Amino acid sequence: MDPRLPTAEHIIAKILEDRFDVKVGICKFDDIGLLEVYSRLDLREVVLEDLENQTNKIISNNLVVKKYILSREEAEKEVDLRKVPKKTQEIRIVDIQEFDKRPCADNHVDNTSEIGKIRIKSVERVGKDRYRFLFETND
Repeated sequence: MDPRLPTAEHIIAKILEDRFDVKVGICKFDDIGLLEVYSRLDLREVVLEDLENQTNKIISNNLVVKKYILSREEAEKEVDLRKVPKKTQEIRIVDIQEFDKRPCADNHVDNTSEIGKIRIKSVERVGKDRYRFLFETND
């Protein structure tokens, strides 16, 4: 899997969480990134160009991306573990320097500069209060 997409997803998700108080649902990666979020706001009204510009601005800051393992007890003090199964006792943390920190098992770049630019292709409603964003990296 291309590590640029999961790292870009963290950035998009954090921006959406901060701006619109969304809850992240699922994320999938193939040739394109898919991010589903839950929101009572109609996210189809989000200006995708603004979200894309804000995401690319964060990417261009050349932020270090640290990956490390913590015990569940230690991780609970640093990140939200709601989506991590209770039986998982070693938690992999992805920490985008002073921007976002969350548990994640996917591959990630070491610095946001490795992502290049992203393009947000679309947002659509896929259920009650559920929205799907599709995005890709521009090589």
